[in-house]
Amino acid sequence: MKTQLDKSFEVPQSTDLVWEHLIDPEKIMDCVPGVTIDEKVGDNHYKGKVGMKFGPMGVKYDADIHYNEIDKANRKIIITGEGVDSKGNGNAEMMMTIDLIERAEGGVKLDAIMDVTINGKIAQFGSRLITTVSNQLFKQFVSNFSKKLAAAEAATSA
Repeated sequence: MKTQLDKSFEVPQSTDLVWEHLIDPEKIMDCVPGVTIDEKVGDNHYKGKVGMKFGPMGVKYDADIHYNEIDKANRKIIITGEGVDSKGNGNAEMMMTIDLIERAEGGVKLDAIMDVTINGKIAQFGSRLITTVSNQLFKQFVSNFSKKLAAAEAATSA
């Protein structure tokens, strides 16, 4: 089952601060509910876990996460992830493109496009439930990321 999610949000911090957080998995991944980074395997390649709940069923993937493109000049990042359910009940793939757009009035707009493919038992729930869960996770991420940026900005100013 495949689905695509297009999301945007804005933060009041500087482009440099936002960029610094987006390209550092240790600064960004703990903002994503259910995601942990366990080890750095190589340049821009990490291993971790992704866990989430779809209705009555929970899933935990052993994941490979790659920063495929980090284009500072154009403020564009492409991240891919592949995961295998730790119980052997399926797999998932994700490709996310994030574009940062500096706003004339200050702050940054982030545009994210995620292509998600899920196979196995979770796919039986259909794209509607997966989209609903993804939307909830995205809202939590935006809240967590915004708080982290505000704290980093406050620490820099202090």
